[in-house]
Amino acid sequence: MHHFLQEMEHKHYKSAVFFAIALLLCLCSSCKKGSNEGTLTYNIEFNEQEKAERSIISLLPDKMKYYYKQGSSSMEISAFGMFRTAYISNFQTKTNSVLFYLMPNKFTCNAKFGEHMIGFDPMPGIILTPTKEEKDTFGLTIHKVHVSFEDTTKEEYDIWYTKDLQVNNPNWHTPYKDIDGVLIDYRIALKDISMHISLAEISDLAVDSSKFFVPKDFKVVEVDSMNVIFDEYLKMEF
Repeated sequence: MHHFLQEMEHKHYKSAVFFAIALLLCLCSSCKKGSNEGTLTYNIEFNEQEKAERSIISLLPDKMKYYYKQGSSSMEISAFGMFRTAYISNFQTKTNSVLFYLMPNKFTCNAKFGEHMIGFDPMPGIILTPTKEEKDTFGLTIHKVHVSFEDTTKEEYDIWYTKDLQVNNPNWHTPYKDIDGVLIDYRIALKDISMHISLAEISDLAVDSSKFFVPKDFKVVEVDSMNVIFDEYLKMEF
């Protein structure tokens, strides 16, 4: 009888240990930041020489927000309630939108997935070479890609991205369209304003779905007209 009780206690102990391990694994997989919904905050570094030559750059914010939820995403740069530009991809409606607000003017252009749309400056002759190098940052596994160009006089550099966040076609508006993952550390330009963008913070708090829709008070313009608007405002001098 005593042997039987000892055997039963041993089985219960093993079951409890197994349950605890399974629970721990489950909790660890769910506590990883990102996944299906959250907000990334990035630092923006501008080129010092360009800042000296173009006064508009000194007025631009040095932070960027990237919201994502259920496949949709919104990349937004805003400052003081006076300036806002956003690139929105709504996975539910299958539309891409660009917003531009410089008080008091509000403009937007919209297109279905796959249709012509504006974005960040193109990089002609760009060559993206995946590497095997990866590392962890802010709880995300990120992967390195080497960037070079057909024009060998252009500077080469590395960028990083993650596959951990569930975003549909995250780079539709950038020269890095072929990278199937959210960019974490990279270089880009908007109307010849060079930027180095790097992740500074990540939050897994719920995101308001309104982030992925165009506000009703924005004036709808054609895609090519929006390109002219960006040219007009971002190339101003003071």
